[in-house]
Amino acid sequence: MHRICRLAFKEYGDKTLPTLVLLMGLGMPSGAWPESLIRLLVQQGLHVVTPDNRDCGQSEFCSEKVPFWTLMRSVAWYVFGGTVHAPYSVNDMAMDVENLLNEQRLERVHIAGFSLGGMIAQAFAIRAPHRTISLSCISTATGNPRTGFGQLRAVCSVLKNCSQTEDSQTRYRRLTQLLKTIGSPGVHYSDVELARYMQVLKEGNVTQQSIRRQLMAILAAGDRRSKLRQLVVPTLVIHGQADPLLPVQAGQELAKCVEGAKLMRIAGMGHDLPECFIKPIGQALAKHCYSGALR
Repeated sequence: MHRICRLAFKEYGDKTLPTLVLLMGLGMPSGAWPESLIRLLVQQGLHVVTPDNRDCGQSEFCSEKVPFWTLMRSVAWYVFGGTVHAPYSVNDMAMDVENLLNEQRLERVHIAGFSLGGMIAQAFAIRAPHRTISLSCISTATGNPRTGFGQLRAVCSVLKNCSQTEDSQTRYRRLTQLLKTIGSPGVHYSDVELARYMQVLKEGNVTQQSIRRQLMAILAAGDRRSKLRQLVVPTLVIHGQADPLLPVQAGQELAKCVEGAKLMRIAGMGHDLPECFIKPIGQALAKHCYSGALR
C-alpha cells in the first residue's frame, strides 16, 4: 500500500456553501485553474477548493526516479493491455483527496477535474460514492487505452516534454508548442496569458521526474470502465470536440459508462481551458452541482 501525501490547497467563497473540489491536470498546480472560472463558480454560490495534486505545487513530492525509457516501455505495455507498475497510481491520488477532506472536515462534496484531475475525480467517486454529491469530468477518459490516446503528434508532444531540460527558455518554447499542439484550434494565447502560465509552472515546482511519475500513475490505474458502470453518482462529462490528446470519443465513452450521465460537447475546444469557453463550462458545472444536490 502506497503512502498518502498531504495536499496543499486554496479555497474561495463562503465555507458554509456547498463545496466543489477542482482537480487540475498533468504537471499543473491548482493555480492553473482560470481565475475567471473560480470567480464565476463562487458567484454561483459555491465554496471552491483547489488542491495541488501530489508531485505538484506546494503538496508533497515523491522521490522515486522514473527513467525516460521506463516510461516509454510502460506506455507501450499499457497500450497492449498490460499491467503497469508505478511509484503510485491515480487511485492513490484519490486517497490523497479523501485525506484532505478528512483534515478539513468536509463530509460530502461535489468533485470535478480536468484531464488527469478528471481521472482522480472518477477514482474518488468510485472509492467514496457516499461522499460524492456530484461528479464532473472535463477533457478526460476512462483509462481504456483504445479511446484514451489521440493524435500521435499530440501524444508525442506531451511525452517529449518529459525528456527536456528545465531552463526557462526551454519551458517557454515547449509551453507555446504544447498549446499549439493540444490547445483549441483558432485560439491565440496572448503574451500576458503565456506569461501567466509560465508563472504558474514556476510556482508549481514541476520537474521531469514529477511529470513522469504522474504519467505513470495514469498508466498504473488501468481501465475504470467496469467500476464506472456500477457508479450511482450524478455525473457530467464536458469534452472538446477538437481535443487532439484525449479525443471526444473518450468523453462519449465515459458518459456511456455512468448511468444517467450528461454529456456536453464543446465545438472548437481542444485540450485546454481558454477564456472563450469559461462561461459555458462554469455555468454547466454550477448547474450540475445544484441539480445533483437535489437528487
